[in-house]
Amino acid sequence: MKLDRQLLPALALLVAAAAWGSTVAVAKGAYEHMSPVSLTISRLLLTAICLVIPFLPHLRMKRETLIHGVILGMVFNFGLAIQLIGLEYTAPSLSGFITASYVVFTAIITAVFLRQRSGARTWIAVALTISGIAILALGHGGEGGFGYGAVLTLIGAVMFAVHIVLLGRWVTPETVQSLTLAQALTGAAGCLIVIPFVQYEVPTTWDLALPVLYLGIFCGAVTLFLQSWAQSYVPATTSAIIMCSEPVWAAGFAIGFGMEQLTWQVLVGGFIVVAALLLIAWPKRESRRIDEVVQELRQRFRR
Repeated sequence: MKLDRQLLPALALLVAAAAWGSTVAVAKGAYEHMSPVSLTISRLLLTAICLVIPFLPHLRMKRETLIHGVILGMVFNFGLAIQLIGLEYTAPSLSGFITASYVVFTAIITAVFLRQRSGARTWIAVALTISGIAILALGHGGEGGFGYGAVLTLIGAVMFAVHIVLLGRWVTPETVQSLTLAQALTGAAGCLIVIPFVQYEVPTTWDLALPVLYLGIFCGAVTLFLQSWAQSYVPATTSAIIMCSEPVWAAGFAIGFGMEQLTWQVLVGGFIVVAALLLIAWPKRESRRIDEVVQELRQRFRR
């Protein structure tokens, strides 16, 4: 019974990671039929519609919760939008690995702004991430390498890291539904404001509608629910390790759909980035245990 309680949430997180990883490949393919702006707007609107139905009772919330939800929604949806725009100029696998660097940025932001001491592990992970992304960029010279699209994707990863830090400080079991709904509605409101100023195309054919339905419903509403539900059962460190598989899924889908070829840059660079993410996410040993060992050795020498 305990195994089932741990196994199902872990599988839910794995499905969420695979869904996020498939986003870049599906969105990249959709750009043959619609613009990144149209795809992003349609996706965010559909996600909000899907979430407002089950979470409608949580629409009434405290003012503080509403403010937090709006801020979180602005940060997250801006990161998502800029990631999808950058994807137009970036290879799917490179976009996936750069986006996953939010794990490292989360550790850096926590150390700098929350003044939590960061050890050598964090800075080693930063160096590994930079090295891995550089190797990946070498293998994508045909799409600009680490150019305009990759820079936009990197900014998106920073936004995701800011979102994680703020969400960790503000979310509680009582406000999770309200915050989720507020974030989705904030994204939808932003889209409605932007529509008059951009060339937005409503998806009217199956070629346009299918990727929007997949990204908006499964990779949007369903994935957000799965991740929220699973993390109420699975420890944060374990969740982070499972979610670190996202860039591997991104590269796998891109190669599987014939968008890219499996090269040594993808293998080596991807391995280095994943190693950096695991280095950040892997649980640390309690320092108290080390202190106990040192104290025990001192007592033995004194004897």
